[in-house]
Amino acid sequence: MFINVYLKNLRDLRNNLIYWFVGLLVLAFYLSFAYDSFSENLDSFNDLIESFPKELLHLLGAENGLDMSTFAGFLNLEIFGVMGPIMVIVVGINAGTHIVAGELNNKTLELVMSTPVGRNNYLFQQILVMITKIFFISLFIWFSFMFFSTIFTLNLDVIKLIGTTTHLFFLGLIFGSLSLLIGSITGNKTKTLGISTVIAILSHFVNAISPLIDGAKNMKYISVFHYYKNSNPIVNGADFFDIFIMLLLCIILMVLSFISFKYKDLV
Repeated sequence: MFINVYLKNLRDLRNNLIYWFVGLLVLAFYLSFAYDSFSENLDSFNDLIESFPKELLHLLGAENGLDMSTFAGFLNLEIFGVMGPIMVIVVGINAGTHIVAGELNNKTLELVMSTPVGRNNYLFQQILVMITKIFFISLFIWFSFMFFSTIFTLNLDVIKLIGTTTHLFFLGLIFGSLSLLIGSITGNKTKTLGISTVIAILSHFVNAISPLIDGAKNMKYISVFHYYKNSNPIVNGADFFDIFIMLLLCIILMVLSFISFKYKDLV
């Protein structure tokens, strides 16, 4: 049953992943071509960025500053500051919501539970599907920008980009795990999507704004975005402490989901 359920869900995701792959290739080509085209005017762009207010830089996920003189610095703003997190968080929340709340909304979960698959086995398999989907999208992001950086000779560090996409993967998985827990508690798809989205937005704003407020600087540690971006992984590589914190949070949320789902009334 484990193999059947897991492979069935992967088969259902096949076309979706293909669309993601093609879309990310197009995006990577566009941004790589654009950077290659205006690379001769980088000084002007750096001067423009230096004129940005500190509040805006924090909101863009650039609290460590931006250096547009490198392709990595450019991606730090264009992809890994806002766009990339939005993509993996949306994927994570949708995937996590579907597992319990979505199936209850579609009135299919009770049917699945009538088979010998069992609650724990079902949840375990669906979590693997969620992990696989977020992993492949993170992998596509890495491959797309690595491929076109090679084509346009833009000097992008392979290991540091792996570190960055690893941070991105865990960011998406945290919100996927969170939406799974909320869905296991509420059993309501709309509530799960809404609550998860609000928490994601608040988490981003806490990380962006708290360092700017005297007496609230330590609040950044309650935001998952701090562990995603604070170490500036595209410049410094993966931060294993931050990855450990994100992994630990995923495990806690998943364990709580198993407990909640075990006692969930599916009628």
